[in-house]
Amino acid sequence: MPEHATTNQNTASISIASALLSLFWVVFLWNFFDNGPFALGINTSVFLLGLLWISVLLGLQKRSFFSAKNWAWITPLVLISLSFALYDNPFIKITSILALPIFSIVFFAYALLRNRSAAHWSTKFTQYALERGASILGMIPKTVQSLIRGLTPKENTKWHKAKRAGIGVVLLVIISATIVAPLLGSADPAFSSVVSAFYAWLGTFISAELVGRIIVFLILLIGLMSWLFSLRQSVREIEHEEERETDSLIAGIVLAGILILYLVFLYLQISRLWVNNLPIDFKETEGLVKSGFWQLFALTILNIAFFFSCYRKTNKTVQRVLLGFGLASLLLLASAAWRMGLYVVFYGFSYEKFYASYTVIFCAILLLWLIWRMFRSSRADLLKTAVFLLLWMYAIIAITPVEQFIVRANIRLSHGSDSRIDLYEMTMLSGDVLGLIEREKTANPEKFDGWQWWIDDAKKLINEKAWYEMNVMNVGYLLWHK
Repeated sequence: MPEHATTNQNTASISIASALLSLFWVVFLWNFFDNGPFALGINTSVFLLGLLWISVLLGLQKRSFFSAKNWAWITPLVLISLSFALYDNPFIKITSILALPIFSIVFFAYALLRNRSAAHWSTKFTQYALERGASILGMIPKTVQSLIRGLTPKENTKWHKAKRAGIGVVLLVIISATIVAPLLGSADPAFSSVVSAFYAWLGTFISAELVGRIIVFLILLIGLMSWLFSLRQSVREIEHEEERETDSLIAGIVLAGILILYLVFLYLQISRLWVNNLPIDFKETEGLVKSGFWQLFALTILNIAFFFSCYRKTNKTVQRVLLGFGLASLLLLASAAWRMGLYVVFYGFSYEKFYASYTVIFCAILLLWLIWRMFRSSRADLLKTAVFLLLWMYAIIAITPVEQFIVRANIRLSHGSDSRIDLYEMTMLSGDVLGLIEREKTANPEKFDGWQWWIDDAKKLINEKAWYEMNVMNVGYLLWHK
């Protein structure tokens, strides 16, 4: 088959697949604008899995979806996509909407490398991934050109004049109604009344919602086609980048000085590192725990940055100091984890406390691995391992029934003699726990006094959902209470 024919066929496949996905979105996910994340259920999983499939099939041009080279990063992306069909949890849904594009750009860029097994995730890889992401915007002109070329009739096509005239009329209506008429109306009150009357007449035939759906369809079509075209760009290799040695004297002075500050801080805080109880005052407790968490976050990021900049780039003495950084960070991490544990035992779980605890686990695993690598002779790809760990740990938490865990844990912890848990604070949770709350309310009505409004709202939200907006928890509740 001639090369231009193959190119046209590929463009047609990309156009059709993108159009079908865009149409699916404006038909089945439109309620997102009204109901937010609660409208994202089975429909969203189908859309995301379809997009992932055509990205591999048409973008990467792979016949096997779970190929041996790609399963390690495709599997967690599939799990994150499936999470929308499992739970109502709005926190993880909003986070996934933001995280999925970033993960996809990074790992599709990784998949497009010829020398991916040997490529070191360094400055050049970061630059390459950013270029891949920016290339989506660069593909917009090509996408628009392809759409115009596909819609423009050929000269030898029957009725080509009528089709060309029809396209001209459509463009005239769109440009006049959206740009020219509003600008002229704002310039002259008399003309503004004419424009208003025209819009009122037009509204009898075309609703504002239909116009909105058409606009969103076109935006999605152009965006999806640009994404797929960007994946079809030539595959390249990342040249081996010689690691620059860090000045051992400068690094040693900086690391040793900061490590001394850490040790002084730890010495002064020794009486507060391993507290056995929390203050009665909630504000004081919150300050004690959150300060520990932000110490954890800041010091973990700082220590990781030191590891990235000094790992295998300085002499042995500085490497030993770097090891001290890791151990000091682990000590503060353990202290923060202990405080968070006490906070949970006394006040129970919430979205914030649960995901903060999970962040502690992620940081602990990463720090332990970094320290372990200090004792290995082979050189590790720190950035690659950290990003893969982040992807997999996020995928695992995305498919975990977090809200069920929070309710069950808080109910059990509330039986403690020193418990300060207010179960009513769990009204922030979604309908994922509706059945569980109803059963607990029946068994312990005094503990769930004042929850009826939440139960009524959760039932109403589930009953008002379209079938394609449901998830496994919604369907399970409806079947159980049928």
